[in-house]
Amino acid sequence: MPLLEPKRIAIAAKGHLDPPSSGRLVRRGAIAFHGWTLFASGPCKRVEVLLGGEPLGRARLGLPRPDVCEALELAPGEATGFELPVNLDRWPGGDGEASLRAIATGPAGERLELGPVELTVAPALAPLSPAPPRPTPCAAAGRGLRTLVVTHQLDLGGAQLYLMDLLTELLRIEAVAPTVVSAIDGPLRPELEALGVPIHISGIPPTDRLDAHLGRVEELAAWAAEREFEVAFVNTATTHVLSGLEVAGRLGAPTIWAIHESMEPPELWGRVDPGVRRRAEAALGTVAQPLFVATATQRLFEPAIGAERGLTIPYGLDLHPIDARRDGFDRDGARRERGIARDAEVLLCVGSIEPRKAQVPLAQAFARIAARHPRAHLVFVGGRESPYAELLSACAASCGAAERISIVPTTADVQPWFGVADFLVCASDVESLPRVALEAMAWELPVLGTDIFGLPELIEDGVNGWLCEPRDLVALSEALERALGSSLAQRRRMGRAGRELVERRHSLEVYGREVADLLARVARGSRVPRLLDAAAR
Repeated sequence: MPLLEPKRIAIAAKGHLDPPSSGRLVRRGAIAFHGWTLFASGPCKRVEVLLGGEPLGRARLGLPRPDVCEALELAPGEATGFELPVNLDRWPGGDGEASLRAIATGPAGERLELGPVELTVAPALAPLSPAPPRPTPCAAAGRGLRTLVVTHQLDLGGAQLYLMDLLTELLRIEAVAPTVVSAIDGPLRPELEALGVPIHISGIPPTDRLDAHLGRVEELAAWAAEREFEVAFVNTATTHVLSGLEVAGRLGAPTIWAIHESMEPPELWGRVDPGVRRRAEAALGTVAQPLFVATATQRLFEPAIGAERGLTIPYGLDLHPIDARRDGFDRDGARRERGIARDAEVLLCVGSIEPRKAQVPLAQAFARIAARHPRAHLVFVGGRESPYAELLSACAASCGAAERISIVPTTADVQPWFGVADFLVCASDVESLPRVALEAMAWELPVLGTDIFGLPELIEDGVNGWLCEPRDLVALSEALERALGSSLAQRRRMGRAGRELVERRHSLEVYGREVADLLARVARGSRVPRLLDAAAR
């Protein structure tokens, strides 16, 4: 039919169903159908869209159509556009020829049939991999709860990547409109900004003097007041977030405090000013919802928060990018690039080289058993300049297995290392629920870990990995013997069990929904007490 005549419509109703922008051929998957209607009696009441006689749904009305207004010499807004985004995967008809029609109803009950538009429905194009990248979330502006997000830094640590995954999912489901306040900048900043998330770098807060701390709180509170946050989400219990936490209390924003650290408050805040520490401890008692990633960590904090106030939700992992990397991964090629023999048995330890992660004892334990396992190779990923890292280098060079121990600098892309490894080893003596263990399980790697806090909640000895006592060199050596002495069939069975656990218990989609529901409940609840009363001082 001709598009339009350049004159005002004189009949009671008129409209048009546009052919898809792709032309006659439409593929299954996401698509949007468009058109316009004009009724003399007023704005269109509804538009039902059908394909092959099957209803697709009601269209969104009231959309601008300047082309219609110009062609019909109408005032802006007199022509009403409509749009129906739909997933043709759900359409019950078969592939092939089908007619697209729309039935518009005017405000007085007038019925106007638009179309038909003859289409050919075809299967969706095959994806590049079985696990395509996740869709880009909508920008934060104007969607979801206005959320103040406070974190310690934006580098590549586990708690930071946890927050990145969580915000990505919450944005995808339009649960939050976040603004992130971080003490320290880092490589995650451009990724967040690409999602439309405003970032404010506050600088390292002065926690060694109460007056300086209160001054920083005043500055941040003045910045935050005009943004009218409805709720706050604080990530980690490190000293770097304490000023932001107190700002949320000043604003009266109900706050979820996600605590990853398996250390009691006196150990966490032992070096800060006593006045600052008292205020942080008061916040534990007044925050709307303390949230934990491991039940054992929640129990550790119960003396400070009360036995009934904590909540543990096993956090989720985004499997889509991992599966995209795994698909077609060239293990032999990746090993050649890294100078690792094809038949080597690679023990992988990922994480910042620091005392609580016990890399030095792991190197020592490896040296004890290396002679009996000549194909074993130990790789540390997370090297940096620090006294402890220097100690690890010296230990590795002098332990008698130096040629089979590698120390690799911290990298933004650790995924290929999971691809070349046979096991992940987590020898830490303090951990809540290490992200690297979940990632390794997603790659179907067995995990050898210490029996601390959240690790036994993740690892079942002999089923998806091995557990050993922490801070025990002999126990660690024996656990390495068990792992290296296992058969290929055992390792594969353990790897599959780990993957199944991550899929079942650590879905990012499920975790995102649970946190979104929690944020909504907290936002609807009572305002939290302000943190400036006499008790907090």
